Amino acid sequence: MKQCRKCGVRIEDGRGNCPLCGAFLSDAQNSQDVHAYPTVKRKTASKLAFRILLFVSLFAVVVCAGVNLAVDQQLSWSWHVLFAIALAWLTVGRGIFKRFSARKQISWDAAAVVILCVYLQIVTKSGANNPWAFTLAAPIVVLVTATVHEIMFFANRGNRGNYEMALTRLCVLSALCIGISYLWLKSCGWGWYVCTARGLVDVLAMMMFVRKSYVGELKRRLHF
Repeated sequence: MKQCRKCGVRIEDGRGNCPLCGAFLSDAQNSQDVHAYPTVKRKTASKLAFRILLFVSLFAVVVCAGVNLAVDQQLSWSWHVLFAIALAWLTVGRGIFKRFSARKQISWDAAAVVILCVYLQIVTKSGANNPWAFTLAAPIVVLVTATVHEIMFFANRGNRGNYEMALTRLCVLSALCIGISYLWLKSCGWGWYVCTARGLVDVLAMMMFVRKSYVGELKRRLHF
């Protein structure tokens, strides 16, 4: 069988070019007369789109701040526009230009939802007696995120290590939030208890059914 000199994949005899990268093949594996398709410079288009969106975002912020100052002589509602644009860049923007994996994008989106809930609580001043963004909204986000990671864990049979560690981190985070609740609020609602119990079930299931890969991934991440 032939072997592509550009990407290294083995190719059946009779093909003239690599089906993966498009490079032309030669009968002799060590031949220097192998020509590849010209590399498409996608980064140039990506940088141009990044600059255009950044300019539009900054222009929108400046215009809103100017109108707010001209009408109210202070920055009142324009802060909401700034927050919305910053949150959009945190979620959609990073996913487009950084090309995150699905796992990282899920984590960023979950963090953005929690930040949005905290912001709404602060703006509406509804958390004086009950900080619902921490006691209710954040546990629900953690539960949904854990469910998505479990689905991705079963869907990716070849690379489950990242999802195993993501589920473990969610379990540890939930347990830490129980301690934070007692230090801050002197009590803890049902939300973080449910999240911690859910995380412990996930960890126990991984220890029982995929113990070898899970323990190996833990040792690799913790440098044991």
